[in-house]
Amino acid sequence: MRKTLLFLIFSFLSWCSLAQERMVRGKVTSAEDGSEQPGVNVVVKGTAKGTVTDQDGQYSLQITAADEVLVFTFIGMQPQEVVVNNRDRIDVVMQADTKQLAEVVVVGYGTEQRRLMTGSVGVVKADAIKDLPVPTIDGVLQGQTTGVQVSQNSGTPGGAMSVRVRGTTSLSGSGQPLYVIDGIPLITGDFGQIGYEGQGINALSDLNPSEIESISVLKDGAAAAVYGARASNGIVLITTKRGKSGNSVVNVNMYQGFQQVWNKLDMLNTQQWMEYRNDLAGTTVFTEAQINDPNKVNTDWQKEIFRTSPIRNYEVSTQGGNDKTKFFISGGYFDQKGILIGTGFKRVNARMNVDHKINDRLNIGASVGLTYSTSDRVESDQSLHGPLPNGISTPSIISVYNADGSYNQSGPYSNAVSIANEATNKNFTYRTLGNVFGEYKILPGLSVVSKWGADFYNLREHAFEFNTVQGQKYNGLGFEAYTNVLNIVSNNMLKYDGSIGKHNFDVVLGYSFEKYQSRDSYMRGQDYADENLQYINSAATKVDVTASALDRGIRSYFTRINYNFDGKYILSLSGRVDASTNFGPNNRNGFFPAASAAWRVSQEDFFRDNVTAVSEFKIRASYGLLGNDNIPSFSYQALYSNGSYNGKPAIYPRSIPNPDLKWETTAQLDIGVDVGFFADRLTLAVDYYNKQTRDLLLSRPLPPNSGFSSITENVGELQNKGVEVTLGYNGPLGPVKWSSSLNLSANRNKVIKLYNGQVIDDGRGGNRIMEGEPVGVFYNFKSLGVDPSTGDIVFEDTNHDGEITTDDRTIIGNPNPKFIGGFTNTFNYKGFDLSVFLQFSYGNDVFNGSRLYLESLQGGDNQIEAVTRRWRKPGDITDIPRATSDPVKAAENKRASSRFIEDGSYMRVKNLTLGYTFNKIFTSKVMLSSLRVYASAQNLFTFTNYTGLDPEVNYSGNDIRVAGTDFFTFPQARAITFGVNLKF
Repeated sequence: MRKTLLFLIFSFLSWCSLAQERMVRGKVTSAEDGSEQPGVNVVVKGTAKGTVTDQDGQYSLQITAADEVLVFTFIGMQPQEVVVNNRDRIDVVMQADTKQLAEVVVVGYGTEQRRLMTGSVGVVKADAIKDLPVPTIDGVLQGQTTGVQVSQNSGTPGGAMSVRVRGTTSLSGSGQPLYVIDGIPLITGDFGQIGYEGQGINALSDLNPSEIESISVLKDGAAAAVYGARASNGIVLITTKRGKSGNSVVNVNMYQGFQQVWNKLDMLNTQQWMEYRNDLAGTTVFTEAQINDPNKVNTDWQKEIFRTSPIRNYEVSTQGGNDKTKFFISGGYFDQKGILIGTGFKRVNARMNVDHKINDRLNIGASVGLTYSTSDRVESDQSLHGPLPNGISTPSIISVYNADGSYNQSGPYSNAVSIANEATNKNFTYRTLGNVFGEYKILPGLSVVSKWGADFYNLREHAFEFNTVQGQKYNGLGFEAYTNVLNIVSNNMLKYDGSIGKHNFDVVLGYSFEKYQSRDSYMRGQDYADENLQYINSAATKVDVTASALDRGIRSYFTRINYNFDGKYILSLSGRVDASTNFGPNNRNGFFPAASAAWRVSQEDFFRDNVTAVSEFKIRASYGLLGNDNIPSFSYQALYSNGSYNGKPAIYPRSIPNPDLKWETTAQLDIGVDVGFFADRLTLAVDYYNKQTRDLLLSRPLPPNSGFSSITENVGELQNKGVEVTLGYNGPLGPVKWSSSLNLSANRNKVIKLYNGQVIDDGRGGNRIMEGEPVGVFYNFKSLGVDPSTGDIVFEDTNHDGEITTDDRTIIGNPNPKFIGGFTNTFNYKGFDLSVFLQFSYGNDVFNGSRLYLESLQGGDNQIEAVTRRWRKPGDITDIPRATSDPVKAAENKRASSRFIEDGSYMRVKNLTLGYTFNKIFTSKVMLSSLRVYASAQNLFTFTNYTGLDPEVNYSGNDIRVAGTDFFTFPQARAITFGVNLKF
């Protein structure tokens, strides 16, 4: 009996203990759309015991009493208190708090609430780019956020763009930002070996913008420093779409339309050209009968080389899932013919993102994107063998075809139409981008994450000419080039996210490494027996055969600590140590720290009680060190090249080693303020930044007796200062819902130091890098206009020595804009939606290098119509010099000078979209859940004083030192498209 009684007593005590220690689980969702809410704080009221919800909104928490109260809090949501009442599962639906509503922003290795951010981050959502017929990721960034200058180097379909985040921070390395997709750094750049200058191949064109959920641009030191050695030029974080719990949804999006050139040059017609030639020769070259002959040839060569071309895009995607598994699958086809004959771009994409929850502790996932693309290009820019320079420069007196239908090759240049139709310039790209990841929850709020990814890029280039002038010159000319690039990445992190009372912590500790491999080969051949035998094995003469290999890597340790007290006082600290094979043992490791803080004044009682109109007022500041290792690999080593000597193979030294070579380092200070008025219907964000870049990598000249011309050293300094302003409104305008965003950016760039003050000259327009001036200013002769007595150009004698020499060159222009920006307005009324997006650049100069030929008033080139106002007799007042056959005077009159510098400011109606969404009654009858039709126009209007084809050009592509020069550069297209969005 005694034993039985003791057993019952202990059993009762055990049962009481189990009753007191129990596990409560549940899921937190949003009342707005039913989506899971990660990062929600779940705390036992009156204690420090708590946890946070995972990425699926799930939580689990051990409690000790049945009547305890759980408190659910989340920034932007109304707090909730729930009594347990002996329940094992408690699901909570949280309502949005309009006073604290804030979006979640993707940042380096995690996410943050925008209101709790201390750094400067620009965000572009999928809705902002959904109707843009732009095939590239960098293209959709244009004008969308402050501090990001995106310039389309040419109108080549799928071509390269120039992206600068808060100015230029390097003179020899790349100025492009680091692109990261779903946590994996991307292979970017132009890997083309057959040069087309501004029409370079853009590796980013292989990625479909329609797969993007959001883009975050990390601009300041605090936001970007967690990427350390590659953060100096800014970071672009791309997040692709993923599955959501609920019924599967199928989206079908398609558009089709046409493109046209929005601007043409006014060229001389045949009659004007004949009169000009008579004037140039000083005698009768063409008689009055010939000039007035109504049957004379009068070819509009721009009409022959430009065309109305189709553009189309088709996409199908599906997403869905449940509490265990979520998926997103998409496929797309994009086809764009260029407005210049001979050009085009096609892309086929497929993507699959899968997330699976194995149990309450372990989540896994995978993503894979596949791309196949082809592009057709033509020579242009610096080449005089392309359809554009030849077509524009060919006089209208020359016909395209002979009477027998063959190409007329009698002109001073190759027949532009024959070049486009007969020359083959084809590029083929195959790309695979994928990653796998796993996350294991060690304890509530503490997890370990590992992600492995790979980016494989394969490019094949094929070019061949046979029936063109250049092809006939070499009896057939062929090129074949191959490039294979592989980047393997591993990110491994320990994360903690938790709270102690009002103290909130978010900690990341990580290790990552990358292994980069590149293999390429290049072959050129000539002397082909037949035009159908296009490949190198058919060439009788192998002119050039080269191959190269490159391996490099980077190893990194990083940490980030975010802390806030009650959502009022916020502090963030980060640091990263990078070891890059691009640098020698003396400076292989670099440390890049950053700190930032913010004070949400609007959360203080004294502010909320007295300033009711202001819903948000936050002051923030940050400082960080950023690096740049994107330079030619192994510059610190003694490099060798191969050749021949006396008919035998030889190896010779190419460069002197510099074991002290180190990182280019940028120190950046940012001070900003975020203000919201009237429940955040009206918002304002202002930032001031100061970026100081030191240890610039430059080639320093060496004495000739050293046997080398230069050595790469850290010998320069550069500065960027600027102000960014974003003004937004989201609310009613009578019965219309109106959303508006205006962003303005002003950056001032200055070269602080070069080696011994030596200048760097480059480019047709005389771009110069010099101390005390912005990068790439135009440095050349200053034209004072046409002398009315002689008809010749007069140049300023700046040194007053009585003659015009190279010493008289001076600063005549600046390609860097004073302001850039974008202005977006979206209106919704019942089922109608209207979006207007303006993009602009102000205060930048362009060197119109095409006018060197088209206003030369000499030779056989056609001329622009402006030469009809040329000087003809003493006393004429004009800006166009005389036509003269004197070679000395003619050369002086067309000398590169301020005469060819023009204001490149412009404002574009970048996109105009009108759509209509049918009501649910109609869509249900046709078995659809949503149906929207729309019409869109891109580059509809461009307002500019620039006289060239397009003010937004750069003939040398992404070259940092050469900017703002137009030399027969392919203009952008105006596109009109009609589309439909279907949802099943």
